[in-house]
Amino acid sequence: MRHKLSIFLLLTILLAASFGGFVGDRVSAGGPLGDASEQLRNFTRVLQLVSDNYARSVDSEELVESAIRGMLHTLDPHSSYFDTRDYNRLQEEQQGKYYGLGITIRASSPGSGRVVVVEPPAPGTPAQKAGLRAGDVITRVRREPIDEWEMEEVISNLKGPKGSKVDITIERPGVDTPMEVVVERDEIPMYAIQDAFLIRPQVGYIKVNRFADSTSDELEGAVKKMDPASLEGLILDLRGNPGGALNQAIRVTDQFLKKGEVIVSTRNRRGKENEYKAPNGSSYRYPMVVLIDRYSASASEIVSGALQDHDRALIVGETSFGKALVQTIYSLGDRKGLALTTGRYYTPSDRLIQRDYSGGFYEYYYNRKPAEEDKPTGEVRLTDSGRKVYGGGGIAPDVKLSAEANKFQAMLNARDVFFSYAHKLISGEVAAAPNFKLPVHAGDMPESERKERMGSLVISDAILSDFREFLKSKSVIFSEEDLEHNAEFIRRRLKKEVFDSFFGAREGYKVAIEGDEQVQKAIELLPEAKALLQRSEKPDKNMVASGARAHYN
Repeated sequence: MRHKLSIFLLLTILLAASFGGFVGDRVSAGGPLGDASEQLRNFTRVLQLVSDNYARSVDSEELVESAIRGMLHTLDPHSSYFDTRDYNRLQEEQQGKYYGLGITIRASSPGSGRVVVVEPPAPGTPAQKAGLRAGDVITRVRREPIDEWEMEEVISNLKGPKGSKVDITIERPGVDTPMEVVVERDEIPMYAIQDAFLIRPQVGYIKVNRFADSTSDELEGAVKKMDPASLEGLILDLRGNPGGALNQAIRVTDQFLKKGEVIVSTRNRRGKENEYKAPNGSSYRYPMVVLIDRYSASASEIVSGALQDHDRALIVGETSFGKALVQTIYSLGDRKGLALTTGRYYTPSDRLIQRDYSGGFYEYYYNRKPAEEDKPTGEVRLTDSGRKVYGGGGIAPDVKLSAEANKFQAMLNARDVFFSYAHKLISGEVAAAPNFKLPVHAGDMPESERKERMGSLVISDAILSDFREFLKSKSVIFSEEDLEHNAEFIRRRLKKEVFDSFFGAREGYKVAIEGDEQVQKAIELLPEAKALLQRSEKPDKNMVASGARAHYN
């Protein structure tokens, strides 16, 4: 959980920092700079004294950057300073592209610097052209062993300028000797939407990973492929989405609301308010369920809050993160920048999404109560149809449903046993599963063979028995009751890993969400979402005309 929170924190800072949607060219100070001249002189004196007299040589640039971070840390948890590396990463996230190989990797085992290609490289990417395959283990980069490298170091060494080359050493299942591969880097698109398909006949499912420059266009294309005129329901999955640019939140929401409906408003410290409305709107009115969790932040909360306030969608899952501070990016030159909080966001019903951060940085990020313990305590507002919603603590779902793994499942996930065992399956090392061996032409299977293969990859009782022995060999402590109660979970996780290697991440993901309780609940609730939509289309005449802005004390 701590590792997941750390990743989420980094993504939230990098993505939500672009939330203002533009780059500022100056900082508006709270008063004349002359008022702070003496403090600035004191800071300069201290910096000079430390630089001249500290017990060891110090880097002045590092000292100044640390001082800047410390200053911003006293303001709020989201105002941030970007050094060159962070600023470059921010630009990649915003622009939706980078230069590299086009592979998805993960550590080959906990604590190991080696990494594994976890899904077949997409057609046309440098990795695909060089013949890399899912399951390949990268052991060296530029002839250097990477066993002691951190994942960040591996990634930074695989990336590089377009047209440059990197030589890597891989170990491939079924091949006795390591293989040397030279890959020429190229532009790699970073898709905001990687999973969009019909999860049931005429029921769409779209997973939005982040709000980058291309998100709204990707979403529009995904919905069009599903034929929105015939859709009987859509599940929009914003779980784990840390946010992004405001303009993308507006353009995404615009695809579901009516023209002119309010999406979000902002207010700065002077009380000035900017209101953003759906510029175009949509005529399609299919039922919607939006999935959120405690890691859904900023732009995700603007979208889900607007759809909830207008009764356009039923919100399911956990209370969202609670990040509604307007972040404006100021370029400092030399590929460095500042993300400064310049305002706050409010949903159409005038509720503040931002939760309290007065307890400090650690409390804000790490000591949050689980969503199921959250109780509405903020200001009460009304949706278009008169439903009560609450502000000041994230977006509370209409239907609460946690998706935490049980202790045994969490332990298996942490030990990374599913990927490791699936690797044995596709390598042909499991006698009970000879048909699981990954064929050489897996990436170019004819559709008929592809479907036949999908149907044949069943996690049998014999495979489960072999998996039990595998767990023992890895010194995993378990009981027979553990295995019995979690058998379906184990089958699905193993099948998902195998499908990743055979058919790609999308097919593996389809296997995974068939066992996802929140997704299955969303499908079940589509009739209720339809009824909610119908009520919002015909509001009660006795309702207060400005009901969406009504307040309760």
